[in-house]
Amino acid sequence: MSDAQGDSGRNGHESAPAPNTKAPAQPASGGNGGGRVTSTDGGEGPRPPSWRALITGLLIALIMTTIMCTTYVSAQHAVVARDLPWGVVGSSPLTTAVQEKISLKIHQYSDQAELEDAANRTDIYGGFVADSNTLVIAEAASLVAPGQMPALYERAAKEQGVRLAFTLTNKLPKEDPLGVVPGISVFVLLVAGYLGSTLAMQRTGTAAARRRVLSLIAYSIIAALVFDVIIGPILNAYPDVGSNFWPLWGEFALMCLAVALLAATLQSLIGPIGTLLTVVIVVFFGNPSTGGVNGTAYLPAFWQYLGPVLPPWNGTTLIRNTLYFDGNAITQQLIVLSIYVVLGAALVTISTYGRLMWWRGSKRRPPISPEEEGGIAAIPPA
Repeated sequence: MSDAQGDSGRNGHESAPAPNTKAPAQPASGGNGGGRVTSTDGGEGPRPPSWRALITGLLIALIMTTIMCTTYVSAQHAVVARDLPWGVVGSSPLTTAVQEKISLKIHQYSDQAELEDAANRTDIYGGFVADSNTLVIAEAASLVAPGQMPALYERAAKEQGVRLAFTLTNKLPKEDPLGVVPGISVFVLLVAGYLGSTLAMQRTGTAAARRRVLSLIAYSIIAALVFDVIIGPILNAYPDVGSNFWPLWGEFALMCLAVALLAATLQSLIGPIGTLLTVVIVVFFGNPSTGGVNGTAYLPAFWQYLGPVLPPWNGTTLIRNTLYFDGNAITQQLIVLSIYVVLGAALVTISTYGRLMWWRGSKRRPPISPEEEGGIAAIPPA
């Protein structure tokens, strides 16, 4: 018996490692582990993503790009003026003939000086002085109007045997002959705003962390300074760098902060998906509504009404008027962007203490997962 027990004991010790090697390779036939199969190589590999998650991600991508395709094409596919603001001094059959070819919103002025002053305030894209047959064009107001309006008036003048004179105001500088710098600057600020808020959320694990507003203010000021230095002193992309640098720094910071706080507010309300909603608002809808270099008058009616309530239109108009219209007509833009900043700061601050997120209880939102990170920091094309 002792030999048998000894043999049994020795066999037991010698076979002890077996459960870790051979045994897991075989399916159990019963008991608590019945039906379970364990991998023979010591553990399970990473599970592939489910078809449901894959299809959901692709559908989100399709929806986002469909929205972008629809908004950009609908806003810009037909460059047709709708109620183009146009000044006149006196009446002329030339203007009547031109109105048959293009939609104009006529503004009456007493003389040419008053008309040119209105053009400098961005009230009109130009105008016509009847007694001297003088065509006045505000070049910086639109890339299309300075070519289209003279062509229409010249055609009418030729038919009626009239000789025209031309006056050009608000000329675009050699640093930006196509007037694209304001639009490009605003798009960079849009991306900087929502991307800064998104990456801050990613690092802190919550969209309404303490000191979020102060950190975004500091970030916007620094980012605006960097962009202003690059666009102005380094690239010399706008005129009169010495006098325009300081106003643009403040305007860049205001624009960037407005978008950053809008993103932070939406992120605090609905989580990481708030970044996607921010992109839809400011890039897919806001950016086309600026009118670009063509001017707002060349947008369909829907986009003309939408633009003034969103940050991109206000930012583009603010920067353009500062650079090319002597800083005139920027009060509305400053007010709208400031409203975004004040409301965004208030909502993010309140969310920090959970007053808007009472349904989440006292639990802090955990850091976002790699799956959530996948789409929130992507930069859409201009």
